[in-house]
Amino acid sequence: MEETECESTYCEYYKPLLVEEIALVEYPAHAHFGKCLVIGTLACTSNRLESLSVPAFPTDMQLPDGACSVELCFINFFGFIPRGKHVEITGILKLRHTDTEHVTDAANLRSTLLCLDTTVIKEEYEETCTRYKPFIEVDHIRIISHARELITCNLEIRKLYLLSQNER
Repeated sequence: MEETECESTYCEYYKPLLVEEIALVEYPAHAHFGKCLVIGTLACTSNRLESLSVPAFPTDMQLPDGACSVELCFINFFGFIPRGKHVEITGILKLRHTDTEHVTDAANLRSTLLCLDTTVIKEEYEETCTRYKPFIEVDHIRIISHARELITCNLEIRKLYLLSQNER
């Protein structure tokens, strides 16, 4: 089946993302759809993954540690939760409605919005920005010792991939 602009392909591999990419997504309908791998610090007192500064970024682009965070859901996770440690989290990125607690994903949200009448789509689209918040349903947690370096390596791999796509 060919992918149309209305359809989204579920990401079957754990795509490396930054905490900031999830926490600061402007439109939840544009969020990543599927599995992800995110590196950060597991909060000591809440179910959140906090961002880490990335030394490879220019100084004026760096955010301090913990500037952003993303909620974690441990409903299907049965392992040890190493609070306060630098970790690599793998899981599925989902969206939660802040009022109803309804859980969905970016593809379903896009599909729902595309089915609306064009006169109400803009209003509904803007509402989704304030009503849906991303979270990761955790599959696995791994303590890592060189978190910042690993984030930098993931970004370098992404950069190489994008450069190879532009050469085509």
